[in-house]
Amino acid sequence: MKVFFVVDIKDGKVVAGKSGEREKYPPISSVSGVVNSDDAVEVVEEIRPRFLYAADLDRIMGNGNNSDVLLKLSKRVEELIADCGFRKPEELENLPFTPVVGTETFDITQLDRKCYVSIDFKEKFLDASGKFDSWEEAVEFLNSLSLEGIIVLPIHAVGTMKTDFSILEQALEISEHPILLGGGISGIEDLERLKEMGCSGVLIATAIHKGRIPVSLVRKGGF
Repeated sequence: MKVFFVVDIKDGKVVAGKSGEREKYPPISSVSGVVNSDDAVEVVEEIRPRFLYAADLDRIMGNGNNSDVLLKLSKRVEELIADCGFRKPEELENLPFTPVVGTETFDITQLDRKCYVSIDFKEKFLDASGKFDSWEEAVEFLNSLSLEGIIVLPIHAVGTMKTDFSILEQALEISEHPILLGGGISGIEDLERLKEMGCSGVLIATAIHKGRIPVSLVRKGGF
């Protein structure tokens, strides 16, 4: 099972995501037991993850972007995947990383290339397309496309260290693509359960910063 270290980036700094309340995210150094800097490049250089997932919060919220930072990060890890609040297919061209297209901002029926798709929830399914009656229907639609994988992302669980396994279980049954889970991972026991369920990957941040999962795991990049 692939393990991605997560950085939520705002104004070039890493912030501590929790429950999707993006305006309130504090600097990562205020909650982390493993990094002293908030600078995104410095955080990644200190953690030295093999695989990295980045969320450009400024671009997701329509307040600028962190493109220069993402370019620097792409050169410091084996693989960078990033959600930049993409809204149009042409935004996915010529990127120095593998794009993550989130249903919160992107009409997935317009996808025309291979990428990751994030099935976003904030208590309910976030569907920018407005074309699906349920998230299950969206996952079934994605079976018709060639993808890197699907990320199940309950944004309300981010930073809580309380994993929502229910949606994941259903997604694993429906999807023909590799499934990754982000949000709420609390420790090694969660990783063991996810691996046993057949999850292909996991996105982790808070459990690393809180010392519940060793930094060595994201440096290895697998479990």
